[in-house]
Parts: sequence; C-alpha cells; structure tokens
Amino acid sequence: MVWHVGAPVESEEADRVPGEPPTNPPEQRKADVIVDLQADKKVALSLVFTDEVGNTVPAPAGETVVYTVDDPSIINLTDNGDGTAEAAATGVLGTATVHAEATGPLPGSGDLQLVVVAGDAERFEIVAGAPEEVTPDVPTP
Repeated sequence: MVWHVGAPVESEEADRVPGEPPTNPPEQRKADVIVDLQADKKVALSLVFTDEVGNTVPAPAGETVVYTVDDPSIINLTDNGDGTAEAAATGVLGTATVHAEATGPLPGSGDLQLVVVAGDAERFEIVAGAPEEVTPDVPTP
C-alpha cells in the first residue's frame, strides 16, 4: 500500500470544525509516512496500488478502503467512501494518525501521521508589556 497525499490547499472555516476527542485512543502505531500540514490547510488522500515492481495499477475489483483518524480534535477527516479521503487541520497544533484499511482481493492497512504546524504569518498584534515607572514617586512630607 502506498499513500498518495495531494498538494495542500487552503481550508474553509467549515473544514476546521474539530471532532470529539477520542475517549479510548488506540495504542501508538508506527506511521508509514509522516507529513507536516499547516494549521489552515487540508490535503486529499488516496491509495496507489502497484505491481510487484512498483508500476501503478488500478485498484483490484471489489477493493474497499476505509479511513479513520485517531484524534479528530486535530484532523477533521472526511472519508469519501470511494477510496479517497480529505484531511483538514482544525487549527489545533499537534499530531494525529490517519489509518487506512483496505479489504477485498488485496487486504492491507497503513498509517499516515499528520503533524499540524503553524501556518504562514497573515496578521499581527501589538503586545504591550508591563507598565514601568518613568519618574520616581516624590515622597510626601
């Protein structure tokens, strides 16, 4: 199983609605691929099937793929039901693992770890420090 991660694109506000945090997170899995994803981006996911020497071939007839995510508070995952999915960062920095389970003539599974990192600078804020005395207080007699 080979992961195909599409080019990151801007996400919409609706893409960034976090799901419920997992109540019983799965045990730590080894990721097959690790991808950094900016907090305001989303990527298309699909699987690529290959022959024994690495040539891309169509998915076998009857093959189904189901995608899940271990932390929907970090990644909003949409399984399209056709062997593809979309992973949108919710804006929360952290790591989530997308799991793909293929069933049918060529069963298998794989894990894609998405590390959500800060996006590009788009605005700024002025931050005032703590007030400091400019002139000493004059003692009163």
